[in-house]
Amino acid sequence: MVVYNPAWLQIILYIAILGFPFLSGCMFYLAYEAFAKSSLSGAVIFLFLGAGVAYISYFGLLYAKFVSAKVVFDESQFTVEINGSKSSYAWSEIASVKNHQRAQLLQLIDSTGATIYVVDHLTPGYKLFAKKVMAVVAD
Repeated sequence: MVVYNPAWLQIILYIAILGFPFLSGCMFYLAYEAFAKSSLSGAVIFLFLGAGVAYISYFGLLYAKFVSAKVVFDESQFTVEINGSKSSYAWSEIASVKNHQRAQLLQLIDSTGATIYVVDHLTPGYKLFAKKVMAVVAD
């Protein structure tokens, strides 16, 4: 089975990943401008929005490396291919899984603390892959 983002979805994701930090910066700039004109009460909403978008940006940057990844998996292992470089892992090499529910990302971590793979819930094949990961982690 295969998990990957088609080209059209990769383009959308990269635009969002690049755009959100810029949007966050704009919100903080607007907060600065509002503070100068109407004190803190006018700036609070922009500060709140800027912080929220910055939080989303963090997850985008975490996911950016894996947007173009392709994962092939079966009962015994999974292979992550990023930009032509392939790395194969036994399911037992997953030391922990972080399910970032708000960001709707699933992050696989090995025993050294390195991120093996991050997958978004919109990625075709996600449900089957996540089901397999959760079954392996539960054992």
